[in-house]
Amino acid sequence: MTDGILCEAIRVALETSFPGVYVGLPQDNEAIPMPSIILELQSDVVVGSPLQRGSLNVNVCSQADDSNPNAHSIFSAEVDQAMRTISLTEGAVQLYGIVCMSTDLRRAERHWQTLLKYVLGFGPTS
Repeated sequence: MTDGILCEAIRVALETSFPGVYVGLPQDNEAIPMPSIILELQSDVVVGSPLQRGSLNVNVCSQADDSNPNAHSIFSAEVDQAMRTISLTEGAVQLYGIVCMSTDLRRAERHWQTLLKYVLGFGPTS
């Protein structure tokens, strides 16, 4: 499956766009500093083909002590814009398309969190 390869490629693309921001997975074996972008991917294989359809949750987090709702909203919008412009056509996986389906702003403990949900199509590079 190419899920992990795709998630890593998106992580690298976001890390390049947001230097100094932690970009990773919720199960990384390290403390997650703020601000951060956490990726969670689930996918289904199109029967009889190498193509996949995925649901990608992008959690954008900011420390409430170091930010405010407006600054966090701007950061979230920048992450969304970066997500919509990611192009993966080289390497082991190709991203065919990505569409934002919904957003959800919430406050959890001492941080702001915006959940951006995307549907994407991907498969191996031929």
